[in-house]
Amino acid sequence: MTTSPISPEMAMEIMLNKIFDDVFYKTKKQTNFCGSCDGDGEIEVEVPRPHNFNRDVGVYDVKKVECSECGGYGVIKSEVDQIDF
Repeated sequence: MTTSPISPEMAMEIMLNKIFDDVFYKTKKQTNFCGSCDGDGEIEVEVPRPHNFNRDVGVYDVKKVECSECGGYGVIKSEVDQIDF
């Protein structure tokens, strides 16, 4: 049986300190939603449709495509978020 380098009481104190800091000091990261797609990951673009036998004029149709700003995730990743410690 291996022993932990910290006691259960110390582990509980560390966990409670982290919870206290998260609740009272708001140390959680704020997410940066994409401004182009408003966090949906998709944007609507207009696509011209030609006229056909039933209609004598062409129309602009709307098509959803992946947002190029966030890559379809809806969240903008900053350089700090991408660092892996």
